This record gives sequence, C-alpha cells and structure tokens, in this order.
Amino acid sequence: MRKPNGYGSIKKLSGNRRRPFVFCVSEDGRQKPVEYFTNQVDAEIYQADYNKIHYHRSLPGHKVTFAELYHRWLPAHIEHYNPSTSAINSYHNAYRHCQTLHYMPYSDIKYQHLQMIMDGMRKSGLSYSSCKKVRSLISLISKYAIKLEYTNKNYATLLNIGRNKPARPHKPFTRQKINRLWQHVDIPGVDTILILLYTGMRCGELLALEKQYVNLRQRYIRIVKSKTKSGLRIIPIHDRILPLIEKRMAMSGSTLISDPDGQPYNYSRYCTLWNNAMQVIHADNHTTHDCRHTVATLLDNAGANENAKRRILGHATGDVTDRVYTHKGLRQLRKAITLLK
Repeated sequence: MRKPNGYGSIKKLSGNRRRPFVFCVSEDGRQKPVEYFTNQVDAEIYQADYNKIHYHRSLPGHKVTFAELYHRWLPAHIEHYNPSTSAINSYHNAYRHCQTLHYMPYSDIKYQHLQMIMDGMRKSGLSYSSCKKVRSLISLISKYAIKLEYTNKNYATLLNIGRNKPARPHKPFTRQKINRLWQHVDIPGVDTILILLYTGMRCGELLALEKQYVNLRQRYIRIVKSKTKSGLRIIPIHDRILPLIEKRMAMSGSTLISDPDGQPYNYSRYCTLWNNAMQVIHADNHTTHDCRHTVATLLDNAGANENAKRRILGHATGDVTDRVYTHKGLRQLRKAITLLK
C-alpha cells in the first residue's frame, strides 16, 4: 500500500551494517535520518508511532500484521516479566516458525492458518517441544491482541500438536553417581552440578544467577530470572553446598558461576564443563535437566511437603496464597531442602 506524502520513508542501506534499515523524514527538501533498525518491521512500527505522535495521523485502512504485533508484544513482555535470555531466544525461534503469518493482518488469521504451521512442523520432524513453544508464543500474542482489542479469540488452546514422544526420557542421578561427584568436587565444574542437585535450579537459572541475589547470612538464593513466572522464587541453601557457594562468591565476576577471568558462562560453554564432569563419573547419558528430576524424585521419596517441593522447583502451586513467601514459608522450604542427603 502506498503511503501518503510526508509520512516518511524507510530505506535499506548497503554494506554489512548492524542496523541497515533507516527511517527518514523530509526536512527543507532533504532526507533526514531519524532512527536506524535491524529489521524492516521495527522500522515500520517506529514510522507509524512517529506519525501518530508528531502529526496525529495513521495510515488509512491499516491493519496490524502478525509481525507488527509480535514486535510490539515482545518489549512489553520483557519489561513486565523479565524473562531469561534462553526464553527470549525461544520466542525468536518460535516466531521464525510462523513465517507464513508474518505479513498477514492479525484479524485475518484463523484457526486453520495456525494449525497448518503445527502440521508443517510435525511433518518436518520437529519435536513436540518445538511445537509446544510455538503454540505458547501464539497464545501469548493472542492474549496481548485481546488486550489491545485487535481480536476476541485465542485459538492456541484448540491447536493439535500431537503426543509427546521423548527421544531420551530424563532419569535421576543415582546415589552412587552423586557420591562420585562429591569425591571429585575439586574438578572444574563438578561443584556447579552439585549446586544444581541440591537446589533444583534450572541450568539457565544458575548461569544467570548474580551474586547480589545470594544471601549467605540468611542462607538462601533468590531467583529473579526464570523461564516461567512461578520460577521467580527463593531457594534455601543446603548445608552441604554452602562451602561450594561461599567459594564461588569469593571468586571474581558478578555472576555466581563465572570462569577464571570472571566472565559468565552461556549454555554452550557450560556444556563443555558438564561433559567433562560426566566423563569423570562415567555418566555420559545425563543432561542438565536430570538434576531437577533428581531433586524432585529425592524429595518425593523423603516425603517432602508437596507445596514446599513445588516452590523449590518453581512449579505453579495452583493456590494464590501459596505463591506468597512468608518467614514461615521459608522455614518450611529449609525443612524440605534438608531432606536431600
């Protein structure tokens, strides 16, 4: 659709630029750059907002597209929920799977368009988890669209993504393997695995944990970056891993888990540490998520309070009152965490 005179223009600059798209306006007969962008969608959103703010006008007949809605929703979601880096990357990947919808007016998107994406992903051999992430993104964007009154429907709950067939079911660490970890605690990275096994943290939560959120005096960890809202929680520090955490706190770097130069680990770099430690204890078939399954299994076997177990793992409790941490609640969590031997 042709844009009206004086609405400004978007150009793509040549060369290998980090932000190649530029929004320009006419001033004294010359094109004046206003802002630069990494992609055209962000540039068009800025162009529309610029004209609304400066000239109080919108494009006649303009319909918000799926891409525009996504690029408006994501900054608002990040500001409100502060999701982890891995969660944000998951949103970007899920968005790319919705490529056929990007430039469709959101009000024109129906159930069959969304189900075709799910069916195409399954035919391509993508996992149940990948389909689930795309469905989750569609649900989040639909809820945002409902708030803005672009639609009154959320088709996400109707989408069929098939059955979950895990390629490698998770399995807990045995007591023998946990003992081996303690025997080799001085090997680089082994202490991080023990911290995961005695806190129930997700690997991403541990790698993002800043030292300012570790309270050694009252012996608890506060998770402020997680993949879910329920993941924002407090975890008591178990007596056995307290010396490991104290040692990590004394090292350089702003995050609890840092390399010798004080730099934080991303998941890819951390996997090298993990794999080396797994070779030492002869447990090459374990993943980082097995630590959470181990904590859940051990707490179940020890008869831990169900609400306390959910709080420690960061699972939804289903009861609003159970989501509020009190001093009594922290004592209950500490009582539960001590059941891990």
